[in-house]
Amino acid sequence: MIIKRYEIFVKDDYQLIERLKKDLQDDTTKSHEIEEQLRQIVDNENEQRSHMDNVSTKVRDLRQKKSDIAAQKTELARKETQLHIQISQTRDELRKYQDTLRSIINKGAASGADGLQRLLRQFADENRHQDIINGYHGTLIENFECDPAFYTAVEVIAGNRLNYHIVDSDVIATRLVKEFNTARLRGEIHFLPLNVLDIQNSELPKMSSASPLIDQLQWVAKAEKAVRHVFNRIMLCEDFNSATRTARQYDVDCVTIDGDQVQRRGALTGGFIDKKVSRMELQRTIKQLSTTLNKYEQEYEKIRNEIMNIDTEYNNIMTELQREDMKSKKNWDNYEQMKSDAKYLQSELDRIVTHRPGKERQLNALLATIEQFCAKEESLQSELGSDLVSQLTVDEQTTIDKLNDTIEQITQALKEIIQKRVELEGTKTKLEHQLANNYRKNRNQINTDLERMHIENVRSVIEDLEREYTILSDKLNEHEKQTDAIDRIINNLDKELKNKQKELEQLKNSNKDIEEHSNEEKRNTDKYEVKLRNAQNKLDESTKRQNDIGVPPDGLDKYKDIPIKQLQRDLDRALIELKKYAHVNKKALDQFLQFSDERDKLINRKAEIDEAHRHIVDLIESLDNKRFETIQFTFKQVSLYFTEVFKRLVPEGTAHLVIKTGDNEDYDSEQVSSQSSSQQMSVDDFTGVGIKVSFNGRTNEMRDMQQLSGGQKSLVALALIFAIQKCDPAPFYLFDEIDQALDPQYRNAVAELINELSQKAQFIITTFGPDLLKYGDKFYGITYRNKVSQIRSVTRDEALEFVEDNEGQNQVAQATTTTTQSSSDI
Repeated sequence: MIIKRYEIFVKDDYQLIERLKKDLQDDTTKSHEIEEQLRQIVDNENEQRSHMDNVSTKVRDLRQKKSDIAAQKTELARKETQLHIQISQTRDELRKYQDTLRSIINKGAASGADGLQRLLRQFADENRHQDIINGYHGTLIENFECDPAFYTAVEVIAGNRLNYHIVDSDVIATRLVKEFNTARLRGEIHFLPLNVLDIQNSELPKMSSASPLIDQLQWVAKAEKAVRHVFNRIMLCEDFNSATRTARQYDVDCVTIDGDQVQRRGALTGGFIDKKVSRMELQRTIKQLSTTLNKYEQEYEKIRNEIMNIDTEYNNIMTELQREDMKSKKNWDNYEQMKSDAKYLQSELDRIVTHRPGKERQLNALLATIEQFCAKEESLQSELGSDLVSQLTVDEQTTIDKLNDTIEQITQALKEIIQKRVELEGTKTKLEHQLANNYRKNRNQINTDLERMHIENVRSVIEDLEREYTILSDKLNEHEKQTDAIDRIINNLDKELKNKQKELEQLKNSNKDIEEHSNEEKRNTDKYEVKLRNAQNKLDESTKRQNDIGVPPDGLDKYKDIPIKQLQRDLDRALIELKKYAHVNKKALDQFLQFSDERDKLINRKAEIDEAHRHIVDLIESLDNKRFETIQFTFKQVSLYFTEVFKRLVPEGTAHLVIKTGDNEDYDSEQVSSQSSSQQMSVDDFTGVGIKVSFNGRTNEMRDMQQLSGGQKSLVALALIFAIQKCDPAPFYLFDEIDQALDPQYRNAVAELINELSQKAQFIITTFGPDLLKYGDKFYGITYRNKVSQIRSVTRDEALEFVEDNEGQNQVAQATTTTTQSSSDI
């Protein structure tokens, strides 16, 4: 049974050995395959890592480019915001100046200009009437410029024409008016059609005190005819007197820098002009703001385009960056898959390597066991059939029993060891599993993360650090340069400070020397002052003695070259001689000579005064004669014109002027002339001027002013005014309701006379009657509503209706007629 059991054991061990050998052979083959696969994976990993490095470099470049573009975008956004603020501020300021200019000009013209601009914008938006758009050139004020010093003169000359619209032809103007009315726009518009403007090109004089106003203007080429139409034949003068002289001498209209206007026919316009509010100044500011606004808008549009381009580039970079990120992620997935495969293969290889020694030990143990079993089997085969007990001694039997017991114990111990080994192998397997699935996996993950961080960030960090190092190096170099420059400046300042300190020390030393010298000079000065006072005292004493002696005026010249000692001896001898004449007036002769000279001077002065008196008397007589002649001439001229004008107004009547004298006598012009010729009347005899008038032509019924009615007095006063106007014409006359007190039969005659005189002067008349309206050139109606007076230009017919119906509800109407030199606007 034992042999059979050994045979079974040996057979089982042989089977186990074959299985172990096969496992070892399989492990060897598999380990070679795994090692080959690991080599391939390592090669693929290197290739994949190189590809990943390229992708990472590209991603890093894209991210850097993205950062740069983001910085540019931020800077452009800042500029865009700043420009937006500047545009808003400029628009607000431009709108403020436009509103100010709109408030200055005529409300209707402002509304018309706004409506016309809307109409032109509508044409441009609808892409129609392109010829009208091309033929419109803006207002007159927008098409020329001048020096600010001439703004007032330009505004006075141009007036409301500054807001006239310049167009190529009257056809375009007509079409614009038609479209304006069709669109039901409000306001008034005036045009300057270039094709119908008549420009009179004439040479104007150039003087030191006056020059053509057109020479001070700069205009757009297309608007030249319009500018010349308004400003031709206008002279710019430095003051009112030069303007008056120039207008009379050269028959031109003149304007001063302050805005006073002198027309060539005598009309004067002027007064206070508020220079704080100038349309030209506002237009210049509006033009500057418009230019600035256009510049800002162009820059804003340019920045907007740059932002759009950068946004497009940024989006392209982001798209490419996402694509590269996807590639990088895919590469990392492949790389991690390779790492996972390598890890799995490495674990398999480790498992094979780990289990191989155990299997080899188990194989060797089985081989040793088989050898033992074989030897035991041979021993048992040799003893097969013999009685083991009879052959053994008692001691051997005892030993066998002990050995059997020992075998049983060892077998039991072996079972326990095997059991413990199984438990330990289970623990080992559990620990290996935990190590493989947890710790090694975590280690591999950490290594992978470290590799990823290393691959992705190390180069980026290095490049960032290199860039930062470069920037810091540049800044450091710049700071070092600045420090060197500052050090040089400090050194120079130190040297200069030392030099200044040396100079200060030298100045202090010099100051001490100067003070010492000054003190010495002061001491010397004190000494000299004492000497000077002593000398002055001696001089005063000598002068007193000289005055007491009575030295003649020519004594100094006589004795100045004689030595002092000789003079002293002569003086002593003279004093001795003078003692004899102690009680004689020593200055009598000098006083006689002095008074004689003064008498001669006074006689000569009296003769000069008498001669001047004769000249003055002759001059007074001459002036009296000239004054008398002037008064006589003026009186005769006014009297003649007065008689003529009165005869014109009252054909049946007669009138003349008389001069009143102190003896209450009246002299007409002929009597005054005869008295003057006989030198029997002087100017001092005149006490006033009187009027003798007769309305029926009878000379024996001549009456004074006190004897006339109110209407007759008004007529005589008008005749005197018109007579004076003929003697000394004035540029304009202002009459306030002169026909109110006139008798009806004389109103038409007065109106005809004013119409005749208006050819050389301007008459501005207020009236409630229709007679004067027949000859007016310009009419204005004044209304009073709601406690407010209003004035507006009216036609002749409206003026006639105006004066005929002046008692409407809550209205007082007054017609103003302006008679001018011509039919031009005033």
